[in-house]
Amino acid sequence: MPEPRRSFMTRAPWKPRLKRSDGPLYAALVDALAADISAGRLRAGDRLPTHRELAVTVGASLGTVTRAYAEAERRGLIRAQVGNGTFVRDLTEMERYSPQLDRTRIDLGPTAVPIVPGDLGHLALAAALKQLGERADLTALSGYQSHGGSESQRAAGARWLGLAGVPASEAEVTVCGGAQHATLMLLSLLATPEGVLVEDVTYPGALAAAEWLRLPTHPVALDADGLIPEALAEACRKSGARVLYCTPTNHNPTTAIMPLQRRQAVLEVCREFDVALIENGALAPLVAKAPPPLAALAPERTYHLGSLSKALLPALRVGYIRAPAHARLALEQAAAATVWSGSPLMSELASRWIADGTAEALRDARRSEAMARQSLAASVLKGHPYVAHATAYFLWMPIPEHRRATELVEQAAARDVLLGPAHLFAARPGNAPNALRVSLGAASSRAELERGLKTLAELLEVTTPAPRSMR
Repeated sequence: MPEPRRSFMTRAPWKPRLKRSDGPLYAALVDALAADISAGRLRAGDRLPTHRELAVTVGASLGTVTRAYAEAERRGLIRAQVGNGTFVRDLTEMERYSPQLDRTRIDLGPTAVPIVPGDLGHLALAAALKQLGERADLTALSGYQSHGGSESQRAAGARWLGLAGVPASEAEVTVCGGAQHATLMLLSLLATPEGVLVEDVTYPGALAAAEWLRLPTHPVALDADGLIPEALAEACRKSGARVLYCTPTNHNPTTAIMPLQRRQAVLEVCREFDVALIENGALAPLVAKAPPPLAALAPERTYHLGSLSKALLPALRVGYIRAPAHARLALEQAAAATVWSGSPLMSELASRWIADGTAEALRDARRSEAMARQSLAASVLKGHPYVAHATAYFLWMPIPEHRRATELVEQAAARDVLLGPAHLFAARPGNAPNALRVSLGAASSRAELERGLKTLAELLEVTTPAPRSMR
C-alpha cells in the first residue's frame, strides 16, 4: 500500500467546524470532515489528529471519535495506518484505478465497448478504410473541413440522432469530436459563473470538463427513477445556476432510465427556472425502447449530444450535437476554438456507415453482446443485489453497510481485478455512495469477464465479523 502523500509545510491540526444538528455527534464530525475535504481545507495525505486529541478538541468521548473515524473510513474519506496515524485519502486514487485498459489484469472499471475476437466493428473498419483509400476524391478528405461539419455530415448526424428518437434537422446539428468534446463545448457556451447543475453521481467526464472550465458543480439528488424534481428546484433556488447536465437514458453510473412522467416533471422545473439542458445521449442507442428524449419533449431548451464511439467503435471519435437553430453559429465558433476542424476521414466514414446501415448493424451487435454479458453477470452474482438493465455495459452495485466499497476495490486489485469505485462519479467529494460500478464491456472475452465476476462474488461472500459490544 503506498504511503500517503504529505505536504512539505507543517499544517495546523484539523479542527472541525461542527454545525448544529439534532443528529449524533459522530455523524456531525464525519460531515465536517467531508465538508473540509470538499472545500480544500484538507488535502490528500494530511495527517488527522489522534482519537484522543480530537476528543479533547471537540469535547467528545473517545468512543464517539472512534465511531466517527470508522464511519469516515467506511465512506472512503480517510485511511488509517497502524503505527503511522490517520490520513486524508486521495479521492482520485489514480494509482488504484485508471480508465486506460490494463491487459495484465481483468479490468471491470471503464465504460468500454465489448470488443470480441473477429469483432464486426473491426471488420467493417478494415473494409471501409480500404474503400476510402480507393476513392478519387481522397485529397478532399485529407484536408480541413468546415468547423461544424459539412452539410452531408450534419444530415447523417440528424439521421443517427433520429434513430434514438431525437428529432433533428441538418441545420440543428453540429459535428464534433465525440461526447467529451461536445460536453466541453456546451458547458463553455451555456454555463455562467454560477456553475452547472449535475446529478449527484454522474459521468466523470462532465465533472472534469466543469473543473477545467472552473465552473462550480451543484449536485442534485437521484432516486431509482433519476433526478428528483423537488431536489432540482431547490438546487436552482440556492445556486442560481441555469444549466443542467444530465443523462436520462442509460444513466452512467446507475443505468437508470428515467420514466416519461419524471422527465415531464423535470422539464417543468427547468421551465420554471429557465434552465437550459445538456442531455447526454451517448449511451442511449443501447436501449431499444426508451421514453422520448428531453430533446423531443423540450427542443427549445435542450442541447442533446450523441456519439458513435460508445455505441459502435471507440476509434470512431465522432459526435453530434442537436441544438436549437439559433445556437448554430456559436457552436461553430466553439468547434473552431477547440479543435478547428474534426477529422474529415472519420466523419466521412461515420456518414457512410449511417447511410448504408452499418451503424445500425453494429449498434445491434453491441446490444446483443451487452445482453449476453448481463446474463452472465446475473448468473455469477446471483444473491448479490445490483441495478442494471438488459443492454447496459455496466451495473451499479450498492454495498452492504457492514462492508466498504473502497475496501472491496483494494481487495480485488490485490487479486488483479480492477473495479470502478463510486467516488469517481461523485459530484460532491467525500460524499460518494457506498457502491461500485462494475463494467462488463472492458474484459476481452466473456470467459475473462466470468473470472473477474467470480472474484468479485468471492469477495462479497466474505463476511466481516460484527464488532463485539463493550461491557
